[in-house]
Amino acid sequence: MADYNIGDTIRLKATIKNFDDVETAPASVTVSVYKLDGTALLTSTGGIPTLTSGTTAQYYYDYTVSTGLTSATKLMALWEWTGPHKKRMNFDVVPMITE
Repeated sequence: MADYNIGDTIRLKATIKNFDDVETAPASVTVSVYKLDGTALLTSTGGIPTLTSGTTAQYYYDYTVSTGLTSATKLMALWEWTGPHKKRMNFDVVPMITE
Protein backbone atom coordinates (compact mmCIF):
# COMPACT_ATOMS: atom_id res chain seq x y z
CA MET A 1 0.00 0.00 0.00
CA ALA A 2 1.35 3.41 -0.94
CA ASP A 3 1.57 6.55 1.19
CA TYR A 4 0.70 9.93 -0.34
CA ASN A 5 0.95 13.45 1.05
CA ILE A 6 -2.22 15.32 1.96
CA GLY A 7 -2.75 17.96 -0.74
CA ASP A 8 -1.00 15.96 -3.48
CA THR A 9 -2.73 14.99 -6.70
CA ILE A 10 -2.48 11.27 -7.29
CA ARG A 11 -3.51 9.15 -10.25
CA LEU A 12 -5.98 6.39 -9.39
CA LYS A 13 -6.07 3.62 -12.02
CA ALA A 14 -8.32 0.67 -12.80
CA THR A 15 -8.50 -1.86 -15.62
CA ILE A 16 -11.98 -3.25 -16.23
CA LYS A 17 -12.06 -6.93 -17.24
CA ASN A 18 -14.82 -9.47 -17.74
CA PHE A 19 -14.93 -12.88 -16.07
CA ASP A 20 -12.71 -14.28 -18.85
CA ASP A 21 -10.00 -11.74 -17.89
CA VAL A 22 -10.48 -9.75 -21.10
CA GLU A 23 -10.56 -5.94 -21.02
CA THR A 24 -14.16 -4.88 -21.60
CA ALA A 25 -15.45 -1.32 -21.83
CA PRO A 26 -18.56 -0.84 -19.65
CA ALA A 27 -21.32 1.65 -20.45
CA SER A 28 -20.25 3.82 -17.51
CA VAL A 29 -17.51 3.95 -14.88
CA THR A 30 -17.29 6.06 -11.71
CA VAL A 31 -14.83 6.36 -8.84
CA SER A 32 -15.48 7.45 -5.26
CA VAL A 33 -13.05 8.01 -2.38
CA TYR A 34 -13.93 7.27 1.24
CA LYS A 35 -12.29 7.33 4.63
CA LEU A 36 -12.47 3.82 6.08
CA ASP A 37 -15.18 5.01 8.50
CA GLY A 38 -17.45 5.54 5.47
CA THR A 39 -17.08 9.33 5.18
CA ALA A 40 -17.23 10.27 1.48
CA LEU A 41 -14.44 12.54 0.22
CA LEU A 42 -15.34 12.16 -3.47
CA THR A 43 -18.71 10.84 -4.59
CA SER A 44 -19.34 8.91 -7.76
CA THR A 45 -21.16 11.92 -9.25
CA GLY A 46 -17.91 13.89 -9.05
CA GLY A 47 -15.52 11.10 -9.96
CA ILE A 48 -15.85 10.49 -13.69
CA PRO A 49 -12.63 8.78 -14.83
CA THR A 50 -10.88 9.15 -18.17
CA LEU A 51 -10.26 6.24 -20.57
CA THR A 52 -6.52 5.88 -21.16
CA SER A 53 -5.74 6.60 -24.81
CA GLY A 54 -5.19 3.51 -26.95
CA THR A 55 -6.84 1.11 -24.48
CA THR A 56 -10.18 -0.68 -24.33
CA ALA A 57 -10.91 -0.39 -20.62
CA GLN A 58 -8.02 1.17 -18.67
CA TYR A 59 -9.23 4.20 -16.74
CA TYR A 60 -7.64 6.84 -14.54
CA TYR A 61 -8.78 9.65 -12.30
CA ASP A 62 -6.52 12.40 -10.97
CA TYR A 63 -7.59 12.89 -7.35
CA THR A 64 -6.34 15.71 -5.13
CA VAL A 65 -6.12 14.46 -1.54
CA SER A 66 -8.31 16.72 0.61
CA THR A 67 -6.37 19.35 2.56
CA GLY A 68 -9.16 19.05 5.15
CA LEU A 69 -7.39 15.92 6.39
CA THR A 70 -4.89 16.86 9.09
CA SER A 71 -3.52 13.50 10.25
CA ALA A 72 -2.47 10.20 8.74
CA THR A 73 -5.61 8.60 7.29
CA LYS A 74 -6.45 5.38 5.49
CA LEU A 75 -8.55 5.93 2.36
CA MET A 76 -10.33 3.69 -0.13
CA ALA A 77 -11.01 4.35 -3.81
CA LEU A 78 -14.09 2.50 -5.03
CA TRP A 79 -14.49 1.94 -8.76
CA GLU A 80 -17.98 1.00 -9.98
CA TRP A 81 -19.22 0.20 -13.45
CA THR A 82 -22.34 -1.01 -15.22
CA GLY A 83 -23.87 -3.96 -13.40
CA PRO A 84 -23.00 -5.11 -9.89
CA HIS A 85 -19.25 -4.68 -10.39
CA LYS A 86 -16.84 -2.98 -8.02
CA LYS A 87 -13.10 -2.73 -7.56
CA ARG A 88 -11.49 -1.33 -4.45
CA MET A 89 -8.01 0.00 -3.67
CA ASN A 90 -6.76 1.17 -0.28
CA PHE A 91 -4.09 3.80 0.27
CA ASP A 92 -2.71 5.94 3.09
CA VAL A 93 -2.30 9.71 3.20
CA VAL A 94 -0.04 11.57 5.60
CA PRO A 95 0.58 15.24 6.42
CA MET A 96 3.45 16.78 4.51
CA ILE A 97 6.48 17.33 6.72
CA THR A 98 7.75 20.87 6.62
CA GLU A 99 10.93 22.18 8.17
